Amino acid sequence: MTDSDPEQDGRSPLLQGRGAVSICGSAAGRDQPRRSRSRSTSASLAIVGAGPAGLAAALTAADLGVRVVLLDSGAQAGGQFYRQPAAEFKARRPQALHHAWRTWTKLRDRLAAHVEAGRITHLADRHVWFVEGEFDGVGRFGVHALLGPAQTESETVTADAVLLATGGYEKVLPFPGWTLPGVVTAGGAQAMLKGGLVLPGRTAVVAGTGPLLMPVAAGLAAAGAEVAAYVESTHPADFVRHTATLAANPAKIAEAAQYAAQLLRHKVPVTVRHAVVAAHGTDRVEAVTVAALDPEGRVRPGTERRIACDTLAVGHGMLAHTDLAETLGCAIDATGDPFVVTDAEQRTDVDGVWAAGEATGIGGAVLALAEGEIAGYSIAARLGGVEPRPADWAPAARTRARLRRFFAAVDSAYAPPAHWVEQVTDDTVVCRCEEVTAAEVREAVEELGATDLRTVKLLTRAGMGWCQGRVCAVGVAGVAGCSVGLAKRPFARPVPLGVLAEEPRC
Repeated sequence: MTDSDPEQDGRSPLLQGRGAVSICGSAAGRDQPRRSRSRSTSASLAIVGAGPAGLAAALTAADLGVRVVLLDSGAQAGGQFYRQPAAEFKARRPQALHHAWRTWTKLRDRLAAHVEAGRITHLADRHVWFVEGEFDGVGRFGVHALLGPAQTESETVTADAVLLATGGYEKVLPFPGWTLPGVVTAGGAQAMLKGGLVLPGRTAVVAGTGPLLMPVAAGLAAAGAEVAAYVESTHPADFVRHTATLAANPAKIAEAAQYAAQLLRHKVPVTVRHAVVAAHGTDRVEAVTVAALDPEGRVRPGTERRIACDTLAVGHGMLAHTDLAETLGCAIDATGDPFVVTDAEQRTDVDGVWAAGEATGIGGAVLALAEGEIAGYSIAARLGGVEPRPADWAPAARTRARLRRFFAAVDSAYAPPAHWVEQVTDDTVVCRCEEVTAAEVREAVEELGATDLRTVKLLTRAGMGWCQGRVCAVGVAGVAGCSVGLAKRPFARPVPLGVLAEEPRC
């Protein structure tokens, strides 16, 4: 395996002499046959995640001469925001499902050009489960990824620098009936529509809180579903104290107005300061009960009403994917919902590791693009051994500052109801994987003395299943009356023992 000639591959002279990226299939030893596909390449930067942040960083760094390996779990680049239907579906108008199609086509075309030129290697269907520092003893990083749908084999990418653009995932708070078939996350419903061109059901209720709900409700209605209700737990008055911050972002206000117009056009009933308190059904959800909330977030007695539906798309905000950053030892701010701490260049406090996008705090695609661009400039300079020039990314930095203020205000206004736990009955399953009920969690606290999430986990098995607490941690912590804290998982996803036994040392 040899490095390519810098003069042939177009790298800047600043980057000549940097270490290569090698991609090695899992094997018991370097001289033994490899079970997985054999690949080799040369690069300096490994990026985990091909959503807006990862794409922006990869393209910016590649423009400046950095050789990049871009790993992503999806079959195509784009992440959740730019999720595309498979080519086999032959979608005639995929742009109808997106409001930022022009931005996506520019990113897609730039990526294709860099891939064609050999400056970016895009590895799709790679599920990164671990990133380790000093992988080969000389300070490089090892990025370990499971292959394809089966995920029984692993490849390892080694690199001088790593960017974590791992995105976020949805927060769903438990309530009676939330485990029924037909109850999906709001993002899950959107993914089915964007990626599979299918509706999760014919009659849907979209409920919870957060900016994601509005585009989901509008998208489902435009695709032909009957949206029986759009139920938001906040109230427009909650945004009044943030008027100045909201007014400084007219594009975001216009976007919200566009979605509101779509809801109006499709005659979607919109209810504010209400919440779904229960889902009902036998084999699948058949109806939900909605109730009004008082200003403190408690259910108003006597306001309950039942709405028939075959789908409930529910969400209560987003959480940052921080697992890989945590295992690398990066600083995590866990005073609220955890996120990776970065500086003005998107660097973490671990040398050689950058982070951008939702992993550093939930803020949407435009903010992720700005952070990715900043990281790309910083990485190219640092790998070249020179000080970065903030003037290079000044416009992106202004966008980042403005949108961080905007989403801090949005996050404050879209807080879940403060007293949601009061609606969680004792027989409500709060951990789906291990089928742990709220009664068991409450017993662990009230009778067995558990005071933290780890002790609750040990006493009840809540969080010991396939998701390792990613879905249930917030709900279990809420019922237990303790903080979520840091998960401290050794791996970012379940890994077969056979893969662990055969991990290479390249």
